[in-house]
Amino acid sequence: MKSKDIKLKNWPFDQGARVKLEWIGAPFRYEKKIVLPVYFSGKVNGYYTTEKLIVDWTVLASLRIQHYYVDGVITQPISPNQTEEIIITINPNYVGYFEQNYSIRGTKYTEISQTFVIKYNGERFYLPLIEVLRGIIAPNAFLLNCLFEMNSFPLYFTEQYESDLLRLHFASSYNAKYLKNEYLHHLVWLLMNNNARKVYESIASNFHFNDSLKFEWPFQTPIKLKLRVKKTPTGYTVLYIKAMLDKELQVSNLEITHPSLVRHEKSNEPRKRIILPLSTSGDYEADVTVDGRTNEFDEVMTDTLTHEYVDALVITKQRITSSKQREGIDHNTKKTVKAVNNSRSMGDIGGTSLLRGLEVKSLQNTYVNGELADFKEVLNELSRAYFVESVEAYVGELTDIGERSFAFLDDGITPRKYIVAYVKLRNGKEVALLEVERAGRSVSTLIITSLDCSNIKLHIEPLLKYIIFSSGSWLKEGLVKWEKSLAIYKVKHTSNFKKLVFSKISDV
Repeated sequence: MKSKDIKLKNWPFDQGARVKLEWIGAPFRYEKKIVLPVYFSGKVNGYYTTEKLIVDWTVLASLRIQHYYVDGVITQPISPNQTEEIIITINPNYVGYFEQNYSIRGTKYTEISQTFVIKYNGERFYLPLIEVLRGIIAPNAFLLNCLFEMNSFPLYFTEQYESDLLRLHFASSYNAKYLKNEYLHHLVWLLMNNNARKVYESIASNFHFNDSLKFEWPFQTPIKLKLRVKKTPTGYTVLYIKAMLDKELQVSNLEITHPSLVRHEKSNEPRKRIILPLSTSGDYEADVTVDGRTNEFDEVMTDTLTHEYVDALVITKQRITSSKQREGIDHNTKKTVKAVNNSRSMGDIGGTSLLRGLEVKSLQNTYVNGELADFKEVLNELSRAYFVESVEAYVGELTDIGERSFAFLDDGITPRKYIVAYVKLRNGKEVALLEVERAGRSVSTLIITSLDCSNIKLHIEPLLKYIIFSSGSWLKEGLVKWEKSLAIYKVKHTSNFKKLVFSKISDV
């Protein structure tokens, strides 16, 4: 058993009881993110019952239909009896789609059953639509998290194609752990498989406009899958996809860049500061009430899914900069202790904290002083403007995002704060304001609007990372990377600051 497992918070079943996952329902929006209704049956106070739990969307990666779970640990599913592993080749000409209402046994709930019915060697295989998504199209947390955001890929990378070469230029918003070969192989396959990519990119708009997760069989040529199945009177129920085999890539060479790919020159010089986390024990708790998605979850999630490829892919990682990496610690090294806990969110869509899960607090109930208090007062007045419907504002610390010198005030110890405000206008549009604690620095306020209908909240952490790495400057040449997605206006802190902010927002 791993040192850290993931447990569902508020697990209602008896301790040590084997609890069966009966059904995975359709995703829906809850508290500005995507969640799943999941139905478990087992003993509560000694009596068998079926309970409906609401979990974050990316918990899907660890869920197995008709498998058993103990004490809410979702990273350790137990296989049911009388199942078998089988390899089948699926011909698209022998795939049908079947949909009907399904009453959850032992409850008053009804869900929609969405199933691909596959004919192979005279047998029928019943493959849940959501398992096609989890096991074939989006088999990792990054792709699951991006699924419900329209036009999400340009937020994370740009693509360039040259005959047998694909170049991917990743932004800092793309987590560096997804640079591992298994993630890159599947990403290349998805980007260059026109049918699978079309299905992936259409899901967000279909979900937003039709409130349903539905798509056609995404392949026009045969595919080979390794499945865990259970025999039924009418065929085989697919419990989960164990592997996708013989995947074909359209290129042989991949070249990538990413801000984390840095040539470090080792140095024995003492570090300027270190962050010391308070240690915690016990398993992580998946808590649907926590906004955003916390980075550690991807490190401990158990997923036996594997994909195998026919083609070899040569991956070249371009290291674009170099820096000195200080390894020593002495009496001058400033030490900051950061408290942590085991509550985690596995969601990443909407909410006040996105991507890695920004740790923020509502500004309304948080004390701030100095220039941030002045900005808070500007927001209070803005909320009363005739063209504004509502203002939601939050305060956070830059040290939660990066640990370079600008993330701290000049004393090198106190974290530098920021305020992000989301303004809904009466004309239906949304504007974001981003204010970073200046403390003697000249840092403009950003007013941000979306140009491509993407969620503005997805851009906040990358922008904050940028100002940390640029040492407190919103440089024009640095902001150009967002010019296709965002309109960004800089407002200097002059005597008519409030007037300029009101004027710019009223013109949106």
